[in-house]
Amino acid sequence: MVRLFKQFATIAFLGASLTGLLTGCASVKLASTQEDAKAKTFATNPNQANLYIYRNEFMGAAIQMPIDLDGREIGKTGPKSYLSIGVAPGKHTLVSKAENDFTLDLATEAGKNYYVWQEVKMGLLYARTKLQLVDEAQGQAGVRESKLLEISGAITKQSGMSVASNAPSPAVTSTVTYPVTTPVASSNSSANPSAITAPISKPSPELIATNSVNDMASTPVKIEKVPFELGVSSVTVERIAKQNSCESKKGAGLLYRKSPVEVYRIECDDGREIKARCEMRQCEIFKP
Repeated sequence: MVRLFKQFATIAFLGASLTGLLTGCASVKLASTQEDAKAKTFATNPNQANLYIYRNEFMGAAIQMPIDLDGREIGKTGPKSYLSIGVAPGKHTLVSKAENDFTLDLATEAGKNYYVWQEVKMGLLYARTKLQLVDEAQGQAGVRESKLLEISGAITKQSGMSVASNAPSPAVTSTVTYPVTTPVASSNSSANPSAITAPISKPSPELIATNSVNDMASTPVKIEKVPFELGVSSVTVERIAKQNSCESKKGAGLLYRKSPVEVYRIECDDGREIKARCEMRQCEIFKP
């Protein structure tokens, strides 16, 4: 009977989480299929460089990730999407924004294409990001499996920048939606599913021991003030710790919970400390 109740509770929790994913949506604007096809010819321009910024993963699908070029936002990416823009030759700075901000400096030449992979990484409370300049083969493969997004209109008016000849036309757009959820304040799996959805926001300041978003993952709440408490995934975290040669007499204690995310801490007998992040019972050692 107890086992059946646990199985029912798990199903209810997963159902509530799935309902939250389906009821909350954030939209990104897609360019027309014609403009997408044109961009994927990868034609160059003798007077400018073309930048392709692509995100070809489904990880972090609920999160829009803004991209800034030289201090101006040019768009927000969703999973399996990309941006294409023409820039003047010279130095440029790209910034990708998520749980952290990642900056990439580029030196471009006219008549060339540049491909930047917006990688999605696991974060403490939601997805983190990283930008990587990749070669033509990898870049074109990533772009081909993604869909072209509309460039923010304001960027086309900026001096030295223009929407590339193979970039989206702002006049013809369609909309694709991606789910957006944010954890509810209570971990009660029987909570109203509609309460699960809300606009994405940065983590509450009181959960962070530093004012820097980039340092958030490495400096959570002060450990000594968190009482030891077993969580739903304590056994899973302890098993992962043992796989990493970490033995602990005390076990894995719940450090932070905001459904469906749980963060655990385990003190190894050899003096090491391991933190793990679990979401819907899927756990992974947290490495910022």
